Amino acid sequence: MQRRDVLPVLVSIGITALLIAGLVYFIDEWWGRLPTAVSLIVFILLSVMVIGYPIYALARWSDRYLARAREAKARGERVD
Repeated sequence: MQRRDVLPVLVSIGITALLIAGLVYFIDEWWGRLPTAVSLIVFILLSVMVIGYPIYALARWSDRYLARAREAKARGERVD
């Protein structure tokens, strides 16, 4: 991991933490107020976002890393 990768990782962790906090808030405050079907649909959507965002962020980071590795290999440099 290079120095320029630290900020995107921290942003990804921050967004994931906010999504988890939103999911907990939804369960604590809104679960009983909404109809069961609506609560379940919103819960599933939030859960998919909580699970999917870190995977998506890791895939983007991996694509950038592989692009840098290919570029370095083409120039004959070592990949860090």
